[in-house]
Amino acid sequence: MLKSQSILIVDDEAGLLALLKHALEERGFEVFTANNAIDAGIEISGRLPALILMDIRMPGISGFQACEALKNNPRTKDTPIIIISALSDEAGIDKAKKMGVADYFTKPLDIEKLINRIQEII
Repeated sequence: MLKSQSILIVDDEAGLLALLKHALEERGFEVFTANNAIDAGIEISGRLPALILMDIRMPGISGFQACEALKNNPRTKDTPIIIISALSDEAGIDKAKKMGVADYFTKPLDIEKLINRIQEII
């Protein structure tokens, strides 16, 4: 698998993490996961993904804080981020887009639409 096809999923919901990992791997993506933003930072320090799927509400560092840190880091600033969140308010979506995220999907997810968008971005 090409490195350019790797995806990091960051979400504290184990069931969703497993579902997304399985669906993406079935389509040929290399997938690695993290349960929180700190673990995501550790994963990224070892290998830079082609794209990051990021939840907003997580214990400790929020997805917004993690996105801001990623966009301010020269190594990761150009890595596309797609938000996956239960938060569907316009203020949160606007905040994410102003941070430079590639897209914003609300839970429950339409997996096929998400995968199509990932393929467009990568």
